[in-house]
Amino acid sequence: MKRFLAIKVFLWFWLTVISTLAILVSVSFLQPDVLASKDISPPMLKNLFHVKKSLDKHIQRNPDKSLEEILSHRRHGKRSKIYLKHDDPEKSLISNPDLNQFDLALLNFSVGGEPKVINTDRYRAYGPLSVHIQQNDYQLFMILDNREGDLFLKVRLMPRWMKLSILLLASLVLSYWFAMGLLKPIKQLQKAASQLAQGKLSARAEVDKTRQDELGQLGKDFDIMASQLETQVLSQKRLLADISHELRSPLTRLQMATGIASGKATGELGNYLQRIEKESHLLDHMLSDILQLSRLESGTSCVEMQPLCIAELLEPIFSDAQFESQQLNKQVITSELPEKLLVGDTILLNRAIENIVRNALKYAKKTVAIQCKIAGEQFVLQVSDDGPGVNEDMLDKLCIPFYRASQSRTPINNQKGGFGLGLAIAQHAIKVHHGHILFQNNQGLDVTVRIPLQQPHVLQQ
Repeated sequence: MKRFLAIKVFLWFWLTVISTLAILVSVSFLQPDVLASKDISPPMLKNLFHVKKSLDKHIQRNPDKSLEEILSHRRHGKRSKIYLKHDDPEKSLISNPDLNQFDLALLNFSVGGEPKVINTDRYRAYGPLSVHIQQNDYQLFMILDNREGDLFLKVRLMPRWMKLSILLLASLVLSYWFAMGLLKPIKQLQKAASQLAQGKLSARAEVDKTRQDELGQLGKDFDIMASQLETQVLSQKRLLADISHELRSPLTRLQMATGIASGKATGELGNYLQRIEKESHLLDHMLSDILQLSRLESGTSCVEMQPLCIAELLEPIFSDAQFESQQLNKQVITSELPEKLLVGDTILLNRAIENIVRNALKYAKKTVAIQCKIAGEQFVLQVSDDGPGVNEDMLDKLCIPFYRASQSRTPINNQKGGFGLGLAIAQHAIKVHHGHILFQNNQGLDVTVRIPLQQPHVLQQ
C-alpha cells in the first residue's frame, strides 16, 4: 500500500503530539519533588477550622494527656491526617505514622501564609492554620492521600514555563524535521525546473527513489519528462545540423554552375542568374550560421583560449562598423578601447561582438553608441541603438534561433533582414566564456555583455 502524502501528514501530526507528550512526561520524572498550590474552597476551609476546633475540644477535655496522645485519637488518624508543624522540627507532630513516608518538608514554603490547597505527587495538604496549643505555636495542616495518578500529576506540577518550553521546542523540532523531509523533493524539483528553463537539458530532480508518495512519483515523472524533452531537442538540433551539412554540397555545386552560366548568359537571363547566385550565397551564409550555432549548442566546437588585447580585438570590428554606417547614412560612436588583456577565443568573441554591433546598426535610425569599460574583473560592452526597441515580454526571446521580435524591428529601405541567428550565436559564444548578455529598452535597444577577464579553466571541447 502506498504511503500517500495525506496519510503521512496525518500520521506525522499525531506522532508529533504523542512524542511531545512523551517528552513532557519523561522530563517530569527527572525533576525533584515539587508542589503546586491553589486557593482553598470554602467547604475545605470550613473543614480545616472544624479540625482545629475538634482538636481544641480534645485538649480541654483531656488536659492531662499529651498532645501526641490526643493526635493519635482515632478521629484524627483516619482519612484526614493532621500535621502540626513547629519552628523546631523536633517538636513537629503527626497524627498517623503513615505520614512519615511523605516529604512534609515541602510544606515549609507555605508556612505563615493564607490557607491553601497544596498538591504534591504523593499527598495533598490543606493549610496552614495557626494554632496555640500547650504554650506552643504550631501550623496546622490536614493531609490527604493524593488519589491522582503519579504520571499526570507530575506533569501538572511542573512549572508552566517548563511545560510551555518543552511543548514549543518538541513541536518545533519535529515539525521542522517533517517540513524538511517534505520540502527537500520540492526544492529539488524547483532547482531542476529552473535549470531546465535556462536550457540545461541534462537537469534532473533526482528525488529519492525510495519515496512512494505523490512527491516521489512527481519526481520520477519530472525526470521522465526531462529525459524525453532532452532527447527531442537534441534530435531536432542534430537533424537541423545534419540537414544543413548535407545541403552544403549541392549548394556549392549550384553556386559553381550558376557562376559558369552567368559568365555566358546575356540580357534578362543574366539578371535572373545573378539573382539566383545572390540568393544561393545568402543561403550558404545561413547554413554556416546554423552549423556554427549547432556546434556551440552541442559543445563540439573547438575553443582555443589565449590572452587577447581587448583594443586589438575590437578595433577591426568597430572600423568595419564605421565604414558600413557611412554607407547607410548612420553614425557609430565608440568610447576609448581598454588595453587590458582578456582570456578568450578570438574567433568566437569576434563573431559574437560583430553580430551584436551589426544587429544594432541594422535597426538604428541614425546612431549606435558603443561603450567599453573594465568593471572589477569583467569586461563590459554596451551597444545601444536609437531604433524602435523591443516589447518587454519579448526581450528574453531575442536569442532564440529564427525568432523575430516584431515588425518594428524589421529593416526598412529594402534592406535584407537576417535569419534570427546572429544573437543566438552571440549568446552561446559568450556563455562559452562564462559571461552573460542582457537586453534592455532605453531609447532603443541596449545590449550589455559581461565577460570575465580570466576564465576558470581553459576549455577544449
